[in-house]
Amino acid sequence: MKLIIILLSSVLFLKAEFIAGFDEYYYTLSIKEKREVFIKKISALLDVSFKEIENEKEFVESFFKEAMKNNFRKLNTVAMQKLWFLKEKYRVKNLYDLQEYRVRIQKVPKSLAIAQAIIESATGTSRFAKEANNLFGEWTWGEKGLIPKERSEGKTHKIRIFNTLQESVDSYLLNLNRHNAYKEFRAWRWSAISQNKKLDGKEAASHLEKYSEIKSNYTKLIVSIINQHKLNELD
Repeated sequence: MKLIIILLSSVLFLKAEFIAGFDEYYYTLSIKEKREVFIKKISALLDVSFKEIENEKEFVESFFKEAMKNNFRKLNTVAMQKLWFLKEKYRVKNLYDLQEYRVRIQKVPKSLAIAQAIIESATGTSRFAKEANNLFGEWTWGEKGLIPKERSEGKTHKIRIFNTLQESVDSYLLNLNRHNAYKEFRAWRWSAISQNKKLDGKEAASHLEKYSEIKSNYTKLIVSIINQHKLNELD
């Protein structure tokens, strides 16, 4: 999010500016060229998100290592506040449930994330991508959001607006890491990690049927995109 400082009548305001994810030149490219640029862009954004996740994982491991030395007595106040923040962020029920932090604070296969971004944003050309920086079709029920043109009667959801593409990528990962709908996905991922197995995007897709209303066909679509662009090489 880019912050702009506005000075008005000696009062300081911070305004968040919407930054379109792709410039006009991007939309003049051929389909093949768009895909190449898009894949590189999302891969770079994922690297930023993954770095933050790694930092959070390191903090959790360090916190519990130190806490166990003193049987959780005389805990550092600042560290406790950060742990509480992560508890709320990842919706961990028990503050001291180390295993649950380990299961939830993890990366996802790059091939999976990029394939989903291609599908959900039409390679960055959808209305939601252009007007909301929304790469993964995330919904909201708040005041801020785009109303889908084909929203069924009686439905109240909106398409969530992000100020940058990075925010959209961060939110997508957090969604997979904490929403109850993706508990099966997290269980599969932790099993693979525990066995030192590679996190395979195509295998991961089989555990994300709840991400889309087309269910098993969504899995097939993800696998098709991964194969078409050889995205598994990025895992």
